[in-house]
Amino acid sequence: MARPSPLQVRNLVVAVLAALIAVWNVTRGGPWYLTAIFGLGCVLALGSAALNRPG
Repeated sequence: MARPSPLQVRNLVVAVLAALIAVWNVTRGGPWYLTAIFGLGCVLALGSAALNRPG
């Protein structure tokens, strides 16, 4: 298995942070649209990490 590129690592870190912030926003009773924005950011970061596979 190839080592992940620095861009993939960054995208995975962003995805995890976005998911954590979305969960935090839900538990604190924050606005639904912020949860949707962070959820979309998580999905996009995961997609970017998948598309930027080496080789």
